[in-house]
Amino acid sequence: MPSSKSRNSPFDTQNERGGDRLLQIEAVYDKVPVGLCYLNRDGIFVTVNDQLSRMLGVSSDHAAGRSVEDVVPDHAALLRASLVAALKEKPIPDHKMQRGTETLMISAAPVTNDLGEVAGISVAYTNITNMTQISERLAEIEQRTTYALESAGQWIWDMNIATNRVWRSPQYRTLLGLDPASPAAENVAWDIVHPDDKARTIEAFEDVVSGRKPHFEAVYRVQRGSGGEAWILSRGKIVEYGPDGSPLRLLATSVDISSQKQIEEELSLTVRLRMELERKLLEANRKLKKLSESDHLTSLPNRRKFSRLLKREYERARDDGQPLALLMIDIDYFKAYNDVYGHLAGDRCLVQVGRVLSKVIGKGTGVVARFGGEEFAALLPGASVDEAADIAATLLEAVTGLQLDHEDVPAGRTSVSIGISALAQLPPSTQDGADALVNLADRALYEAKRAGRGRVRVWGSFSTD
Repeated sequence: MPSSKSRNSPFDTQNERGGDRLLQIEAVYDKVPVGLCYLNRDGIFVTVNDQLSRMLGVSSDHAAGRSVEDVVPDHAALLRASLVAALKEKPIPDHKMQRGTETLMISAAPVTNDLGEVAGISVAYTNITNMTQISERLAEIEQRTTYALESAGQWIWDMNIATNRVWRSPQYRTLLGLDPASPAAENVAWDIVHPDDKARTIEAFEDVVSGRKPHFEAVYRVQRGSGGEAWILSRGKIVEYGPDGSPLRLLATSVDISSQKQIEEELSLTVRLRMELERKLLEANRKLKKLSESDHLTSLPNRRKFSRLLKREYERARDDGQPLALLMIDIDYFKAYNDVYGHLAGDRCLVQVGRVLSKVIGKGTGVVARFGGEEFAALLPGASVDEAADIAATLLEAVTGLQLDHEDVPAGRTSVSIGISALAQLPPSTQDGADALVNLADRALYEAKRAGRGRVRVWGSFSTD
């Protein structure tokens, strides 16, 4: 009956053969670019390579001889579950783990002692944070072929460059779902490569043969025996040259990267969907902003938008010493219009008046907005008082020209009254000048109404007594 020490510690240095095996594994561990460790059946770290030490932020000396709970408490349960699966001879699934800003793939495989018993697990940590995942995954698979070549999904091939023939190891038949019992044979190079990928693959080969590149690397599709396609990554180098320096043999390995390709495609789809979503969100935000700044009835800028424009233009005109005029426009007897013709007709009246005001003001650099109720406001950057008065007179004529019946007023037609104020009328010490312009134009508008409506008044051109 084997001792518990032999059973639990297959690589104990007291056992000469076990010690040699441990030294071999440690030598292999230190040469690979992925994080590797060996846990015995009790969940104790036996060996940890330098790469894993850096990943986990612990030294190999600190980890060796300690339990997973002591060294990696954040995912000790995962390692314990993998160890239990190995001891029960059940498949050990791969797991992803987020560690800070990095994503790690954790893979484990059972390790047996000289008696064929499971003595622990070999665990590999691969950084799959970015698209270097393919090469890192390949390194991990190559390491795991030490224990199970078939599970690595890898084959070796040797190409005779002179004859353009290639020998492939039997594993490629298993990987592609072909009959593994078929004898290995030499085939024409690139015969298994998908037609659409062949030119690119041969170009990569010619780059190596010509010396333009030191290594061969190509990604291409091959047909599976059961149907469908597999994505293959092949890497190799020239290993034999003739006396004249011409390349004779290319030795390479191939590995199935279909799962990585699927991840790339899913990621690409996710990126496209996200970009489309962002585009739609930006468009929706633009529409929402426009709606929030527009009057729902006339589609003109609302008071909020007008106030922001007024403040901006006021500050610009004040700083640059440029003229600026403001018009407050009110539909005369509008309440009576609603009472006589109804609110729907009143809405149509507002829309028509707003449209004609916008048409006149829009010929220049000004902007007209619905200020509230039956009142509109027009901002005229660069306009003097006289120019503003001319524009106001044109507005009066344009509204009258609509010939909207209004039987409850003396003229019998809808009209507007307009009050004008200008930046030049404000004292230099005026505070809140934008609001002051509105107040002065309002007072001028009041004077226009008091004088009989359907007319224009400029602030400062009438008595305020």
